[in-house]
Parts: sequence; structure tokens; C-alpha cells
Amino acid sequence: MRLSRLPVLLLLLAVACQQKTGPELPKLYPVPNTKLIDETGRAVTLDAMKGHVTVYNFIFTNCAAICPIMTNNMRAVTPKIDKDAPVRFVSISVDPARDTPAVLAAYAKRNRNDPRWTFLTGDLGAIVDLSINGFKLAANNPAPGAEPLLHSGKFAVADQEGVIRGYYDGTDGSVADEVVRAVEGLLEE
Repeated sequence: MRLSRLPVLLLLLAVACQQKTGPELPKLYPVPNTKLIDETGRAVTLDAMKGHVTVYNFIFTNCAAICPIMTNNMRAVTPKIDKDAPVRFVSISVDPARDTPAVLAAYAKRNRNDPRWTFLTGDLGAIVDLSINGFKLAANNPAPGAEPLLHSGKFAVADQEGVIRGYYDGTDGSVADEVVRAVEGLLEE
């Protein structure tokens, strides 16, 4: 009777070893290969993030509403992910007229707690298009003098192939744990 249990135990062991600990995330949208500028003034294409699981958000540095919350929540995510893991964090400004590379560098100096976290800016039209058509997130291109810039409060997590796999409420205090679970699941793929 012992021999008849052995194949069942081996099968259960094989199945258990193949199970992933993270959630199964759908493949949603490819991140467009938009060319932006980082806080050092260097041109960066979003394809440069391929090979890394990447957590994205859209902010602007003089925002007094949701942006400080989102920045604090991104800062809470970064130390929870192994520093050697192929992961990047990207905050894209929706206010490039004011968020020059120098302004983003000062903002990064005050807020960044991980060298894998990059702050990007660029052409406003390209950023609005990236948010709306690429990330499928709200954004607007306000008329001159209009109040304020509209942008999403979501974090978008993309896999190593540059495909968005999930959205998370960047203003929620528990978002760090949700994003970490998603990132760890994508690292296992």
C-alpha cells in the first residue's frame, strides 16, 4: 500500500513546487516607448525599463493634493523590495513647464530613498498622450492659466517585458503591500 501512495505524493510535491506565491496578473497594455528626460537632463526611453519590473506613477512636484501621498507611498514600496531585484520605480511629471530636470532633481533629493527610482519629465503633449493612450489613466492638457493639472492617483506595475499588469490606488495607505505582492509575483514569472 505504501507504493501506491508514493506516486500521489510525488505528484502533489511537483504541483506545490510549481505554484507561484504572487497573484496571477492579466496582461493589459504595453508601455509605449516614449522618450522623456530624467532629473539629470538625460534622455530616457521607457523601453529602457524592459528587463525590470517597473512601478510607475504620474505626479507633479508642486501638487498639494494627492502627489505628496503618492510619493510617500512610493517611498514606502522601495525598501520592501530586495535592492538587488530587477525592479525600477518611475515618477513622471505631468507639469513639465515647472518640473524641469533641475526641479525634479531637487524633489528627488528630498524624496528618493532608492537609487532605482527615477523622475521623468518631457513634452506635455507626449506625457498626456502617454497617460491617456498608453497607461489608460486620466490626464489633461489644461489651457494656459487653467487650474490645476488633472492626473491619475494610480500606480501602474509593468512586467519585465514592458506590459502593464496591474493598477493600484497610489493614495491608499495599504498600497505598498499590494504593490510589493504584485512585483514579487511578476519577478517569479
